[in-house]
Amino acid sequence: MQQNPLVEERLTGYQVELRQIVEQDLELLRQWRNDPSVAQFMLSQQHISEEQQRLWFKHICQDQSQAHYLVLYKSEPIGSANIRCYFEGEDLAKASTIEPGIYIAKEQYRNNLLAFAPTLVLNDYCFEHLKVERLKAVVKADNQAALSYNKKLGYKVDCATELVEISLTREDYEQDAKMLKSFLSRPTTT
Repeated sequence: MQQNPLVEERLTGYQVELRQIVEQDLELLRQWRNDPSVAQFMLSQQHISEEQQRLWFKHICQDQSQAHYLVLYKSEPIGSANIRCYFEGEDLAKASTIEPGIYIAKEQYRNNLLAFAPTLVLNDYCFEHLKVERLKAVVKADNQAALSYNKKLGYKVDCATELVEISLTREDYEQDAKMLKSFLSRPTTT
């Protein structure tokens, strides 16, 4: 079963690779998503069963409005990333606004510079290849780490209650993410 054929199957840059998820990734993703250290920041914190995960995968394979990726660093799975249309009824290839999502499951990569790499890859893809006008996200107000993270990328607050709605234009992204891109574009030694 293949995911959305309208988007790239693999995205690379900034030392990471994003590969569209396949059925073999489902159990790993489910374990990560059910981990309390990951789930605490999700809008839905419901425990996900194997059956729910299979149904979700079947749905996303038929849905042209979203794409889901496994994040790999040095060929090791470290997290998950996704993009989906902000407005219902659109497909990713024609969307003007996209909502990206990401989590780093491997704790050693959560609070370091590498955590920005998958987001930079997704943002570049959305702005440069899909030609979107804006990225939008919703973050829980108590998730200060995510709000700070997104501010460093150029996101601005649109509305704040118990959920904070944020958005990012290409211009703000290009200006604010310049230094992060520079650091993560440097060659690394292994």
